[in-house]
Amino acid sequence: MNIAQFLSLLRSEIEASTGCTDPGSISLAVATATSALGKPPEDIRVWLSPNVYKNAVSVGIPGTFRSGMELAAALGALINEPQKGLAILSEVNDELVNRAQREVEKGHIHIECLHDAPDPLYVKAAVRCAEDTADAVIQYDYSQVVSVHRNGCPVFERDAQTGAQEADPLQNHRVRELYDLILASNPEEFAFLVDYARQNLRAARLDLQDSRFPTGRALRDRLPRHHGDMFDVVNRAQTATMAAGEARMRGLNVTIMAIAGSGNHGITNFAGVLSVAEALGCSRADTARALAISSMITVYIKRYLKRMTAFCGCGVAAATGVAAATAYLLGGDFNVSVQAMQSVIGTIGGMFCDGAKESCAYKISTATATAVQFAYLAVQGCHIPACCGIIGPTIEKTFENMGRLNNPGMVETDRVLVSIVQDNQSVQGGPT
Repeated sequence: MNIAQFLSLLRSEIEASTGCTDPGSISLAVATATSALGKPPEDIRVWLSPNVYKNAVSVGIPGTFRSGMELAAALGALINEPQKGLAILSEVNDELVNRAQREVEKGHIHIECLHDAPDPLYVKAAVRCAEDTADAVIQYDYSQVVSVHRNGCPVFERDAQTGAQEADPLQNHRVRELYDLILASNPEEFAFLVDYARQNLRAARLDLQDSRFPTGRALRDRLPRHHGDMFDVVNRAQTATMAAGEARMRGLNVTIMAIAGSGNHGITNFAGVLSVAEALGCSRADTARALAISSMITVYIKRYLKRMTAFCGCGVAAATGVAAATAYLLGGDFNVSVQAMQSVIGTIGGMFCDGAKESCAYKISTATATAVQFAYLAVQGCHIPACCGIIGPTIEKTFENMGRLNNPGMVETDRVLVSIVQDNQSVQGGPT
């Protein structure tokens, strides 16, 4: 693989996202179907795979400070701009929210969890006005529309196998090969990653300035500061990811750069590494390389775990990338980065995903802090050894083991998690 191919693969895995990708995908699917219909729908029906349902049911929608899958569907129909992709909710305002809420109150928007969905990441939206109908299906990735129909006739169709293959990048290359490629390349090739990281760090700063969001500020004000040592580096990274996660999960209207199909992965990956680099006073060149290392690892691990997992992907994938990047910034070589990654996976690899919501901020900040600490330990020669528990003899084998644990290992666990989420919704009065 050459640098041009690597950059193309990396860029294909990064996308601007306003708000959580799951309600964003609902809005996008409804907007796509509405655009095909050609007029405002009188009836909207959405079917979600259990994983998407789990992630969309409780998370805040940007610009609304509310949650709700029906509200996300209504906004998609009203905005009706599918060309915006996952940034479709970027310009939500109070007037639009009020109009969407009135549509929800009419009772013509219906959401269903489809337990036999053809893929773990699946959204189908069907809309109707009088005798005309249209539908759109998103599958494999949050913004990947695979089919659109109007009155039963195909408007657009994408080969399902092609979609599945495109969701599995870097599959023929070992981690060492890609790591060495990054170090051998001009760091300016990765300068765009620094810009993305600054954009995600901006979400943290907005959260810390907003009195409606107390958690990031409380963490910042209570963590000890010892400038230049490990505690300072860890605390800065933990505060930044907590604040950015809180802003995104509670519905602050901020656009962040998602990676591997997840905005929270993007927060962990970009804001986590940039915070470490700034705390250490690293050069722009080293920061860019570190971000390339972390991004590569995040995407590489998702090769095994796929887009939707029973695990917290921020802990299993993005935080693992942060550990590798931090080890590099601390002067460690590839082997030290591997040791840091092995320790992260061997410690928090079992963190489960119970849906996107406010608690994600706690998870991603904890995972990021752990990743930075373990990078420091690896530099000192302390790490979980190979072939210990789920840790394999190579880093690739460890990633493969995590994939096996996710599927088939955690399939039944994921069903129970979805069931618990649905039970909680029934206590609260059902999906909103």
